[in-house]
Amino acid sequence: MHCIFSACFCFHPAQLINLAIKYHVRSVFPFAFQLLAETPITEITHTHQELMGHEVFLNIVYVQAALNHHCQIIAAEELKILMHLSDCQNPTGCSEDWHAIWWNGMGWFLLDGRNPQPYADALKRFKELSFGQVSEGCKELMFKILDQGAAFHHAEHFSSEACHFLVKKLVFEP
Repeated sequence: MHCIFSACFCFHPAQLINLAIKYHVRSVFPFAFQLLAETPITEITHTHQELMGHEVFLNIVYVQAALNHHCQIIAAEELKILMHLSDCQNPTGCSEDWHAIWWNGMGWFLLDGRNPQPYADALKRFKELSFGQVSEGCKELMFKILDQGAAFHHAEHFSSEACHFLVKKLVFEP
């Protein structure tokens, strides 16, 4: 099993899931599950579905649907500026520009049909945009909150919880 784990990129994640369940190797399952959660459903063949089993495939579909929905919520509902800092000359303009930049920046990065970005990449690109009337102090405060990533880490937590549930249910300890 060590040889397989050291060459895990030579195997399709569905094969790794199958091996983890068949040979009771819990350490391989989370890695393969995460790869499958990031793989578009259209790229998972019927053979791969059979290898991983109905329950794992169904959970992958549910996880992907939940992560897509979460991504849409993040893109559409920007973090509100609740308190403007002392260097903010126009709080109304600052809030309006923040909203517009969020939707046209972060919303676009996360939901772009041709090239959707993962949260970390979208946030990095978002920080490089021009922010109009958003004051430097307000912008830095908002970036500090975004860097803490509470909204973004929810997706990772959900995926790992689904994986943990399947590991406990399907991968028996020898």
